[in-house]
Amino acid sequence: MSFEPILLAPEAELEEIYPYRRVWRTAWIEITLLLIAVLALYTLSSIFDVISAASREPALKLGIAGLPLALWLLISYRGERRAPQPRPGLLGVMVLGMLVANGVAIPLEERVFVPERWLPTAGFFGRVFGYMFTIGFAAEFLKFAVLRYSVWPHRFQRRLDAIAYALAASIGFATMFNLRVALYTDATVTATALRVASTTFSHLGIGLVVAYFLAELHIGRPPVFWISAGLLLAALLSGLYYGFRGTAIVSGLSVEGTGSAPIRGLALAFGFVALMFASIAFIVQSADSRTEAATGGRQTL
Repeated sequence: MSFEPILLAPEAELEEIYPYRRVWRTAWIEITLLLIAVLALYTLSSIFDVISAASREPALKLGIAGLPLALWLLISYRGERRAPQPRPGLLGVMVLGMLVANGVAIPLEERVFVPERWLPTAGFFGRVFGYMFTIGFAAEFLKFAVLRYSVWPHRFQRRLDAIAYALAASIGFATMFNLRVALYTDATVTATALRVASTTFSHLGIGLVVAYFLAELHIGRPPVFWISAGLLLAALLSGLYYGFRGTAIVSGLSVEGTGSAPIRGLALAFGFVALMFASIAFIVQSADSRTEAATGGRQTL
């Protein structure tokens, strides 16, 4: 007679393999590395004088302008390609963001809105609403169009898919504005680095708003004015950011300078993107939990 062994402890369940890239983790790594790089450059030029604070070396400025894109390619895109279930078309969305920024957003800013002619002399609320209804709304509408007419809704299987694609479009947008600063202004290397960080952080943070509203339009049951409200909110946040940034660094919106306290502008930019990451992550997780409770299904975070 044979006896089956009696297990004194329940058999441990096999851990489920996570099939997707963890979007928030890679995004946090990228913005932290960018912050460290800009702080290191600022310290070397301002305190140790390793790099002259007045340096305008074109090659170094171009390298700084391309740093956010390089980080995204090495961390997010590389991580996406190595995931068991990668999100298709991510690189194409990034390139499309670059093309739309260069072909539409930048010409609108330089030839139509021309903010450096009138926004620097406006008060705080003038800056906020002036930027909101011009550059802010135009940029966020164009990001919405990139996502809406390329990957929505067939690539939006979960809310974090929208976040991943929006970050890709936003990094493409930011890259073109960063290259413009490096190539077509007389900003110093340090000023270029500070502006690159500010531009990148703001585009990444505000782009998440459009992503969430688009994801909810596909997954949830929002009201008919949902997208309009999302675009207005994103534009308002853009205006508020630039309004507070002008106050923080005591300068105008011109790309030729960074004002009298540029490090405060950098702190504001990083604080803003960190707040946006944390807020949208909480909102997405809460929405996924509600969906799971309502449907009995599981949303992969």
